[in-house]
Amino acid sequence: MAGPSTSTSTAAYEQELQLEKLFHGLSAGFQKLDKLAGAKQAAMLKDLTADMQEAKTLIREFEREARTDGMPANELNFRKKQYVQELNGFIGLKKAYSGASGQRSELMDGSKSETEKLSSMNTTELMQMGRQQIKETDTSLLRSEKIVNDTMAIGIQTAETLQGQTRQLEKVIDDLDEIHFTMKKARQVIRDMTRSLMTDKLIMGLILLVVLGIVAIIVLNVLKAQGVSLPGSRRRLLWDPEGGHW
Repeated sequence: MAGPSTSTSTAAYEQELQLEKLFHGLSAGFQKLDKLAGAKQAAMLKDLTADMQEAKTLIREFEREARTDGMPANELNFRKKQYVQELNGFIGLKKAYSGASGQRSELMDGSKSETEKLSSMNTTELMQMGRQQIKETDTSLLRSEKIVNDTMAIGIQTAETLQGQTRQLEKVIDDLDEIHFTMKKARQVIRDMTRSLMTDKLIMGLILLVVLGIVAIIVLNVLKAQGVSLPGSRRRLLWDPEGGHW
């Protein structure tokens, strides 16, 4: 069944050879499937499904035998993954063909049943059915028109709301600009007042010095007029110019 266990990394198992043949046959079968129709296509699809089931069984047998022979896990997973991916591709094709076939069958059955129903009705019944369908169509159109009108009304209301909010935002921005301008002017006024206060203090200090000077002069003159000797003048009188000492 399998190659020697010492060379499992290169030897191909019998299941792998069978899988290659099956995959080749499945590929050719799906290529022919497009050229068939009806019962022949269904029969071919059934045979291809059986081949895919057999391939699935072969993959399981290969995995079991390779694991028994001691094939490294990474190599086993790699080879198994390749076979599973290829099989899944064919399964996807099978599902696609089955779905398309089922839809065609449903459409054909529905068309047949509708035709049979119409052929069994007389003229009066056909007219009644036509009027009923027209009434249903008118009702559907009115309902659609109402939905459109409601949507337009909601859109207009939303636009008005957005416009009002936009005006409010513009007013807020204007108020912020006004506040910023007012704060800027206030800072300028504070700076001017600070400079003015410093100037006033300097002038007051100078005036105070002048006043103190004037008061000192007046006091000295008054004391001199009263014959009061000042400490400085007494020192000059006690000084002996000839002896050079007090």
